[in-house]
Amino acid sequence: MTSGMRATFSRSSVSRLKVVRRKVLWTLPVVLLLVMSSTSGAQSELDQVRATVSALQDEIDEYLDQMIAIQARADAAGVRYWEADLALYELNVEIVELSQRVAGIDADVAELRRQMIEIAVQRYIDSTTPPSILAGDDINRQAAVDALARFVREGSLDIIDDYRRARDDLDQAQALLAERARHQQELISQAAAAAAEVQAELNAIGSVYLEIAPRLYEQDRLLDGLEEAERRRLEEELRRRQAEEARRLEAARAAAAVAAEAERRAALTAEEAGRIAGEAVAQAAAAAPEAPQVDPGAGALPPVRPGEPGDVAVPVAELPVLQAASGWVCPLAGPFSHFDDFGDPRHYGGWHKGNDLIAPTGTPVLAVESGRVEHRANRIGGNSAYLFADSGNYYYNTHLSAYENVGAGWVPAGAVIGYVGDSGNAAGLPHLHFEYHLGGRGNHINPYPIVHEACF
Repeated sequence: MTSGMRATFSRSSVSRLKVVRRKVLWTLPVVLLLVMSSTSGAQSELDQVRATVSALQDEIDEYLDQMIAIQARADAAGVRYWEADLALYELNVEIVELSQRVAGIDADVAELRRQMIEIAVQRYIDSTTPPSILAGDDINRQAAVDALARFVREGSLDIIDDYRRARDDLDQAQALLAERARHQQELISQAAAAAAEVQAELNAIGSVYLEIAPRLYEQDRLLDGLEEAERRRLEEELRRRQAEEARRLEAARAAAAVAAEAERRAALTAEEAGRIAGEAVAQAAAAAPEAPQVDPGAGALPPVRPGEPGDVAVPVAELPVLQAASGWVCPLAGPFSHFDDFGDPRHYGGWHKGNDLIAPTGTPVLAVESGRVEHRANRIGGNSAYLFADSGNYYYNTHLSAYENVGAGWVPAGAVIGYVGDSGNAAGLPHLHFEYHLGGRGNHINPYPIVHEACF
């Protein structure tokens, strides 16, 4: 996979690898400069550092490939979950409608049955024909049989046809309802399996990062050391150039003074004056050492953090906050599954006004911009954090398991304002429902592109 392809993807852990990778590519030329301008002993030491940095980068690239593959599986499982969830919602609506239809047909069948019995009984009561001898000893049974026979003979077939059609409709509706109920259970199983897969893949990302974190910080320490050495070399080079220039200027001033003195002494012959000036120039030249050869490409480098002796690995929790070029912060400080579900229909009606970011319970939720934060629960979202940004934008974060910075009022971008959970109507799947309202509450904007920019 090329570095260009890698640059399109980073998560809270993976982006750290991108930063280090760019740092390695930028620092290697510096290493070459140091090797070219150092003694043989220093060259050997720098060669060892270069080899270590290169080996670490190979390991980091392998881990990066793993994390990209795991993230892709997590995102695919997240898509399967939300697709099953939406299909289940639509099926539940159909089941409700079918149940109402079955109940209505069942009521029609019961009413037709009641009418048939009422007509049959009335015919039986009004009958003047003696019971048939075929009834044997059971005269009452035969009377009922005769009454029903007259019910058929005397033109009451319409109600019987209606009854039969109603019974057929009822049987079909009940069969369809049973089939839909079986499909409902299948979708529930599919959604549960997809949710479990998402959680497993996100946990795998965390496990891989725990493996790579020591290598990242060791590489950081080595690169910082190289940058500090190069910074010192450039400072020394600058001081040497400044001293050389000062000596040159001093020699030039001395030569000028001698020449002026020679001109003032008009009594001297031209030959004598020339001899004196020549001696002065020679003396000035002798005072200035030979100029060292300097790499014309060497120059000041961007300021960097100097490496500190005895640097140790920094906990994952201390990783830098991820930001888009605009300064917009990634809303989650940890791995999560993400795809564009803005505008999808929702269970409670209407459409999805944000993105659902599936993440492990307890993942920190961050303020994407600086502004005023409020915390309160509602019936649908459960525990929620409302961010009124200084820019005028509004952000809604919900389904939280817990709050952070309650009562703080204003918070900076990147501050923790809560933790991922499944409160409200999250259906038991921990995730952050995140909404972006451009310019103020009510102007819903699809957050997918800017989340992708800040977090990937």
